[in-house]
Amino acid sequence: MKKAYAVLLVLLSTTMLMPLTRSARAQCLTDLDNNSQIDGSDIGLLLLDFGGNGTADFDNSGLVDSADISLILLDWGPCSNGDLTSTTLSITQTWSQQPSGYSRTAKVIVPASGSGPHPVVIMLHGNGGTGDLRFLDSLGSTANSAIRVAPNGYLNSWNVHNETSKAPDVAFMCDLIALLKTYDNVDEGRISIYGDSNGAGMVNRLLIELSAFDFQRAACRVSQMITKMYHDGSFWFNAEGNNNYDQMIIPASGRRIISISGTNDSLVPYTGGYSNVGTTFMSCQESIYRLAQRMGETGSQLSDGAGIPGNNTNGYSNLFVKYSYVGGQVVHYKLIGGNHGLRVGTNTAYSTEANNLIATFLLQ
Repeated sequence: MKKAYAVLLVLLSTTMLMPLTRSARAQCLTDLDNNSQIDGSDIGLLLLDFGGNGTADFDNSGLVDSADISLILLDWGPCSNGDLTSTTLSITQTWSQQPSGYSRTAKVIVPASGSGPHPVVIMLHGNGGTGDLRFLDSLGSTANSAIRVAPNGYLNSWNVHNETSKAPDVAFMCDLIALLKTYDNVDEGRISIYGDSNGAGMVNRLLIELSAFDFQRAACRVSQMITKMYHDGSFWFNAEGNNNYDQMIIPASGRRIISISGTNDSLVPYTGGYSNVGTTFMSCQESIYRLAQRMGETGSQLSDGAGIPGNNTNGYSNLFVKYSYVGGQVVHYKLIGGNHGLRVGTNTAYSTEANNLIATFLLQ
């Protein structure tokens, strides 16, 4: 075993001199723990067999040796599954409500033209919704240039705070993103997560808890952070994935973020406060500002009157008011008179416009 570690140190020191690239050997031959990722855990499993003959004998030499370690290092990183096609992906999880295991699914639509790599938009439905074709099409034709992925929340919801579902949704999203990155036509540097209502609440949680490596852009439609996520000058979460929000965390920086909410939203109050969904929300404008600060904003929060109204010639219509931070990297649109569906009265045009603003922002 000492010899195995010595060989490994030599190989690692040599490899440090050159970049490790994603292998085209595909099929994950060296993925000993079957997690679609070649990493340190596979090295550990190989070392258990070093000097003998086992599953880590990748080159079929009859001996697990330094040549097999070299093959692991050549494959380092995500496995390749070839090109992603329009399909339904599945990830199995276990938790208190499903101790025997439960298949979490996500519907995928791949652009009809172009070989990629394509940007990805992961779309999280609202409470009571599903990741069906109608929802996949809800961002309009602008989003058709991206791979659209619509996972299904357990019990038709996302576990943010007081939902019936207690599913480990942060872990689910981590696994889903890791799986998507194993496909060659996925642009892993242009992954966005969009959420509507309860789905937007989940996006806020992911903005706080996931790394910038996982995703780079986010959109929140009609939901801001809850007060448990940010208070006393800090962001909060729980490392075990529960909803206690009792540990401080510093979210990743560098992301592009857009949020849109209506001032006449009776379910998620625009100015913040308790909602009958069973939790207390921050005000929309403070919520986006706190995220903007983490993205690099050094100025003060914009006053409500400092927003720029739309005039139909500046990219949005006259009931929208835009608040911009970090040179436009983080933006919020207030829809005057908009309800939880971003309708103004019976007018649905603003809802459609909001979706177009989101899709354009995420894919520009």
